[in-house]
Amino acid sequence: MKRTSEAAFETAIEAVLLEDGFKRVAPKDFDRERAIFPTEALAFIKATQDGVWQKLEALHGDQTGERVLEALCKWLDAHGALATLRHGFKCFGKTLRVAFFRPAHGLNPELESRYKANRLGLTRQLHFSTKSEKSLDVVLSVNGIPIVTLELKNPISAGATAADAIRQYRTTRDPREPIFVFTKRSLVHFAVDTE
Repeated sequence: MKRTSEAAFETAIEAVLLEDGFKRVAPKDFDRERAIFPTEALAFIKATQDGVWQKLEALHGDQTGERVLEALCKWLDAHGALATLRHGFKCFGKTLRVAFFRPAHGLNPELESRYKANRLGLTRQLHFSTKSEKSLDVVLSVNGIPIVTLELKNPISAGATAADAIRQYRTTRDPREPIFVFTKRSLVHFAVDTE
């Protein structure tokens, strides 16, 4: 007999996204206070901007990662996730990118390579709160920055619908939590059911 629970619904969504290039990111890798996945962000920056990283490392040594994360979060808080994804952020006078968009043409292999280096993350049951153990069903991230949250409902098993997920966002999700602060991190929140 096929399981028709919310978890099975999560698994089905996960399977489709993993086939499309997303990678699993463990919930434990999420920094609740900063509302980012630090390891993912740093891995992307190091892999795509080694020259700038080396210059920063010459200044900061072992503290380079921490300095970069501080600058990234400060920039996200000041300018928002969308602007940061589009234009990058400043770190001690150097511009670092946190995403590369598809080039208009394939004539520049370096741009194509950077675009392909983007790390699309999928995290299930993300405990996001700095105050409790509340969790989101699914969070999608780009290079360590959470962009999309999803609350899933399966009317077949629990009788819950997307309307219940909307109510959950409105009543049990504190908009002051770092992951929900408008424009600073997550850009869109989806209430999803099987219909």
